[in-house]
Parts: sequence; C-alpha cells; structure tokens
Amino acid sequence: MNTFKLSLLSSLFLAATATSAAADTTENHRYVQAPKAKPYKVMPNTSGKVVASYFPDWKLQGDIYTVRNLPAKNLTHVIYAFLSMCAPHTYVNDGLKKMIEENCKGKEPFTATIVDSEAALDVRFDKKPEPQEYYGHFGELKKIHQQNPDLVILPSFGGWTMSEPFRAMAKSEEGRKTFVKTAVELIAKYDFFGGIDIDWEYPGGEDNSHVSWRGNSLTEAEKAHEREVFTLLMKELRAELDKLSKKTGREYELSAAVNGSVSKVAAINFAEAQQYMTHVYAMTYDFFGGWGPQVGHLTNLHATKDTLWGMGVDNMLKTLENAGVPKEKLVVGAAFYGRGWEGAKWDKPEQFPESGTEGKAHTDGSGEPGYFSYKDIMKKFVDQNGYQYGYDEEAEAPYVYNKNTGAFISFDDPRSIEAKGKFVLDQGYGGIFSWEITQDDGSLLRAMNKGLGHKTK
Repeated sequence: MNTFKLSLLSSLFLAATATSAAADTTENHRYVQAPKAKPYKVMPNTSGKVVASYFPDWKLQGDIYTVRNLPAKNLTHVIYAFLSMCAPHTYVNDGLKKMIEENCKGKEPFTATIVDSEAALDVRFDKKPEPQEYYGHFGELKKIHQQNPDLVILPSFGGWTMSEPFRAMAKSEEGRKTFVKTAVELIAKYDFFGGIDIDWEYPGGEDNSHVSWRGNSLTEAEKAHEREVFTLLMKELRAELDKLSKKTGREYELSAAVNGSVSKVAAINFAEAQQYMTHVYAMTYDFFGGWGPQVGHLTNLHATKDTLWGMGVDNMLKTLENAGVPKEKLVVGAAFYGRGWEGAKWDKPEQFPESGTEGKAHTDGSGEPGYFSYKDIMKKFVDQNGYQYGYDEEAEAPYVYNKNTGAFISFDDPRSIEAKGKFVLDQGYGGIFSWEITQDDGSLLRAMNKGLGHKTK
C-alpha cells in the first residue's frame, strides 16, 4: 500500500494518550464520539463482483471515521488495516513499537497480533455502552457483520510500514508455522472475520522495501527463497483455514495485496500460489508520486503512447494474468486519494503530464507532503485557488494543474473509477477495491458500484 498508511499512527497514539479529552474517567476507557453516519442509497450487487475497501484503524481524532460510518450495504468486503506479528519492527516509529511490544509480551516470535489494541478492542463509541465481549472497532465490526452476514471482513497483515517482519519470518520454518497457526486462531477468536489478507510489501525485498532503501538488497538466493516462502505461506494458511471451516461450517477467504509491476510480479510464483487464494488485490496505483521529480498519473486505467515505462492499470493486470493469476481472481485497485508535485516544468506540452520533471512533493502544510485525500482535493483544488481541473480521456485519469506554480495533482474521481468498474465488467475481472474508505465523500464508492452496473433501489 502507499506510504501514508501508517505514517500517522504513532502520532495519533501519542496524542490520544497524552490528552484525555472525551475520556471516560470512571471506566478509564477512551470515549470517541463517532460522527453521525451519512445516509446513502443502497446499490444491490447484481454483478457478483467484489466491491471492497480498506478500513484504517487510526482515524480516531481530527477527521474521525469509525465502523459506524461504513456504507456497509454497498460493500462486499471490508479489509481492516493493519495487523502484524511479534517480530522486529526496526524502522517503525516509537508509538508503533510500544504497541507491538505490549501486545507481544509472553508470546512466541512471529505470533500474529493486533497492533493498536486500544482502537481495536477498547475504545468506546457510546458513553454508556451495553456490556459486550470487546469494544472498539472489533466490537463494531461484529455488530455490522451480524446485520450484514454476507459482508466479508478480513484482517490485513503487514502494509507498507509493517512488512519488515515477513522477511525475518521467511528465514524460519518454525516462525512461518507459528504465524500461520496464530493468524487463523485470531480470526477464530474474533469470529466476524471471514478470512485473511496478506499485505507483504514486498517478497524479494527490492525497490520499495525498507531493506533496499537502506542499501541492503537481498542476494539472488534470498530472493528465490522468499518467492518459495510466499507460496508456502498461502498453502499453509489455506490448509489451516480449511481446518477451521470444518469446525465452524463457514467458508474463509484468503487474499493478498500485490504490486503489478514486472519485477514485483516475478518475485512471486503466482502460478502456484494463486490456487490457494480467493482473490488477488492488485495495487494499481502509486505509479508516480512526490517521492521523485518525474510527474505522471497516479492510477491511470490505460497506458498510452506517452506513458512512461508502460505504467497503467491495464498493463499491470495483464502482467499478473501472464504470471498465472486467473482474471476472475484479480481485483482492480482504485485510489481514494491523490499525489502531487509543485515547481514542475513541462518541456513538451503535447506529452502533458508525462514530460513533467523537476517536481517536488506538493505540500499545503496539512499531512504528508504530496498526499491528499479525495475530500481535500475537492475542497481545496478543483477549479479554485489557481488550479484547473483536467481529464486525460485516453488514459482515463483526472488531475488538477496550476500553471503559475507548476503544481500538478493526480487522483481518481467518479469518472475514472466508473471507467475502472466498466473495464472490470468488460474484461471479466473479479471486482474493484479502494485504498481507503475514510477519504471518500460518498461519490467514489457510488462510482465503483455504478461502473459495475449496480443501480440504486
């Protein structure tokens, strides 16, 4: 997933513990007032396609978003971000380290674990809640699953910030088996979960991994070993989930979030691994961003003659298909956020935006430089403050551009997401998902469903 996924988690944790505003001092539990859920029109799923979104557990202050705000009836899947395992997390911040250390006391290495247990199990969303087994997001997820029994809720292990432990786990057969066993035990305990999602970024340790960022790339033998381990992980998780099925009578899904670039796809033996998997969530976004000076589309559906390095949703999906993933298992990624630059220069206007260079991460002083939620883009940048909206029809990609400052922000909007949904139908893919639901104003999830042909009642 993108770098923003857990960049705020530590600060939110520290702020929450440092300030006791809205705290239930009698019970010594934090109370968070959930925003009133916005009404929405139900769009029945007539296509049978996946409509999924990730739910981040850390939106408990500021722009608060809770499980109660989920438009659950218009989703087939909710993917909870993120869980991890009891293993070294060298490069995470102090807040995350503290959470993991507390939750892993007395547990075997590589035991599957909740990270932010306060958010997951303890936070109260009612000042005087009814007694229940556990509270927090998990308590709310249990309720919405009871109300929507067909909704599949998955815990996602890893994410950009917490994928480091997979590398250590891969070195140890005992560690892998411990993780597999305890991950399935966790979803058995919290029985609203309907399977497991793995977000290992990335097997092989190249490019975006923490290791290569620090100049310690894996050897070819280590890359080959992690390739083998990914398949073993899927096979063993599938076997344990099937054992659980025999006990509960329920079916359990197994999925993974993966990158569709050629090098990342080659690092996984998809032809073998996919047979154990229900869905493969293709992270078809973050093609370009403010981490580098090259300007380009974030998540364009089609690669065009001007597209650098062939970056496009269509090309990534074809790469995954050629690697052995059946079309019906591939779920296309949509971005409920944008990435942007400022100070960029374009030497070839006819190749806009791909010819843009010298960009620096765009910042307005609120959050991660170069990263904006869809809601913020609509509030601050679309046809206002010197920014002009544009749409690349060939690529199916919206953007805003400020010619005075060289600012450019690429994102998904209802038009581009609806195009992705229609593409899924036309090409026979498994569905569409998003990172992440809290950044939507409601129009993007509607577009996901509309593109798939779902209509309001």
